[in-house]
Amino acid sequence: MIREAGTDDLKEVGILLGAAFQRDPISTWLFPDRTRRAQVQPLFFETFSAIALETGGAIYLTESGTACTVWFPSVDEDDDEGDFMARFDMLTQEEADLFGTLAGQMAEHHPTRGTHRHLQFIGVHPDHQRSGVGGELLKMNLARLDELGLPAYLEASSTTSTSLYLRLGFEHIGTPFGPGTRAKMYPMWREPAG
Repeated sequence: MIREAGTDDLKEVGILLGAAFQRDPISTWLFPDRTRRAQVQPLFFETFSAIALETGGAIYLTESGTACTVWFPSVDEDDDEGDFMARFDMLTQEEADLFGTLAGQMAEHHPTRGTHRHLQFIGVHPDHQRSGVGGELLKMNLARLDELGLPAYLEASSTTSTSLYLRLGFEHIGTPFGPGTRAKMYPMWREPAG
C-alpha cells in the first residue's frame, strides 16, 4: 500500500532519500566525502521534497516507509533559480556551486513536450533495494498518471536503474549529460498508457 505524503512526512522522506542515495553516482559527485554526504543529504532531500509540495507536486510513500517517489509538475520557465538555490542553505559554497552546475544542466536538458510530471526522485531504503518495492511503487504512480492522461519524465542517475524504467514504458530521449564521466543523467520519457 502507498499513501500520499504531506508536510508532516518531509523529515521521514528526507531521511529515507538520504539513505537511498548514499552511494548514487550523482550524490557521490556532489558530496564526495561519505561522512558529509550522510550528514547533509537528509536535509537536502527534505528541502527538495518541500519544494515539490509547494509547487503542486506530490510525494508518495509506502506504508512501510521503505520507498518513496517525489514528483514535480511541468517546469515553469518563469521560476526564479535564485529563490530555488537559496533554499539549500545547508550546502557549503563549493557544494552550492556544484549543485548549481547540475541544476543548470538538468534545466537545459528538460524536455519541452507540454504538460507532464517529473519524477525527481525515487528512493528505496538500502535494506530493501532490489526487492521490487520501488518498481511496484512506481507502477502505481504511473497507473495514476495514465488515468490522468499525463506523460512522465525522469533523469536516471545510473545505467542500472534505466532497465527498470524501460520495463515500465519509459524510453531514452536526448543524450546522457552530467558533470563528470561517472556522474551522468539519462533523460527518459513515458507517454501515458491506454
